[in-house]
Amino acid sequence: MKTLTLGETAEFLKVLPHQIQYLIEHGELPAAHLGGQWLILEDDLLDYLRSNYAHTPSSPIQVYPRHESQFERKPIRVLFKELVPNVLKNEESKVRRGEISRKLLEITNTRLKKWVMPIFGECPVDEIDYIFLEKFVGLLTDNELQGVAINQNLVIVKKVLTYAQLTNLIPSVPSFPRVKVTRSPRGGFTIAEYRKLLKTAWHLRDKPYPMQTGDKLMRMEGYHDQPLTMSKDLARMIGFMVNSFVRPSDIKLIQHKHVEIISNDYRYLRLTLPETKKHDRPIVTMPAAVSIYKRLLDDAKKQGFGRPNDYLFFPGVIKNREYALRQIEFLFNWVLTLSKLKVGAKGQNRTLYSLRHTAITFRLLYGQGVDVLTLARNARTSVEMVERFYASTLNGEMNVGLLHSKRSRKFFTSAYTD
Repeated sequence: MKTLTLGETAEFLKVLPHQIQYLIEHGELPAAHLGGQWLILEDDLLDYLRSNYAHTPSSPIQVYPRHESQFERKPIRVLFKELVPNVLKNEESKVRRGEISRKLLEITNTRLKKWVMPIFGECPVDEIDYIFLEKFVGLLTDNELQGVAINQNLVIVKKVLTYAQLTNLIPSVPSFPRVKVTRSPRGGFTIAEYRKLLKTAWHLRDKPYPMQTGDKLMRMEGYHDQPLTMSKDLARMIGFMVNSFVRPSDIKLIQHKHVEIISNDYRYLRLTLPETKKHDRPIVTMPAAVSIYKRLLDDAKKQGFGRPNDYLFFPGVIKNREYALRQIEFLFNWVLTLSKLKVGAKGQNRTLYSLRHTAITFRLLYGQGVDVLTLARNARTSVEMVERFYASTLNGEMNVGLLHSKRSRKFFTSAYTD
């Protein structure tokens, strides 16, 4: 007597493995769970098939070939949560292929646990329709999520439902509500505000954060009781970001081996960082970043760091670099609060990312005829992103000198005679 596994049974019936498991769990198909897997006797499978042969009372029982799949079967209802592991497995494969980042997968998992699974987990996929999705949007809105965050959660739901369609569990993916996304710049700093940030961070160096009297919103989740002291490196980190165009995620990962000091006709750092957002080109910094880095390196060596594989910022936090970034964000938030610069001129909530915004905006403002394509590539972004989120804060009066400038007569002569 032959024994079949779950996969072999699914292949025999031309259905998905989780559909077979559903039949087993609901007592419709006898099976034994041994050695960590389901085993089905071939005789029991044949009995199940025979019980589902199509026939009418007035005609003899007709046996249909297995490959035609014409026998009737009770409808199998699959829950949303049953498909999530397969979808996450596909996303994990994309990470290994380099199509998406590990960080994006972690964010997807977080959103699944916090918002998606509590609402959709126990719901059969064939019952999820436009009305259901519209109520989900309403719930997210009531919890003060904005357009971008709502759409990101809807994307996760759509991936699961698309998988359900591709595996023939639902005939089609339902229409999704449209949520308008209003994007606004994160809000950079003016020269005066930038100087104020540096001054505040420097004055706070070596001072402990007052955990007991501080704003609860500024406390680090899971680390409330740990004493936290303002590192003097934070002021240097602020200056480094504004002079190097890097992202906060780069600050978390940048090591000394990624930094090369260039001194020729120009003086700058060449940053050869790990790939981020499908960009892997080296970054050229402003001259001020060189002296900032040298001071960082000197202090690091005094503390026993500064080796090629050591991190530039918070080098003592080796294993959990996500925690290192959270410390930096926390301390920067403290500086923002005391500087009264937490909110931008247009009401934007400023974050560590605002320093990158400042770096790019300063080049647009004060770079003499800077080429936007070159700036975008050096900052590892696109021209479209620069124009939408960085140049959007500029106006003609900010660069009136360039606006009033004239091309030389030599240019016009060559332009019309070449």
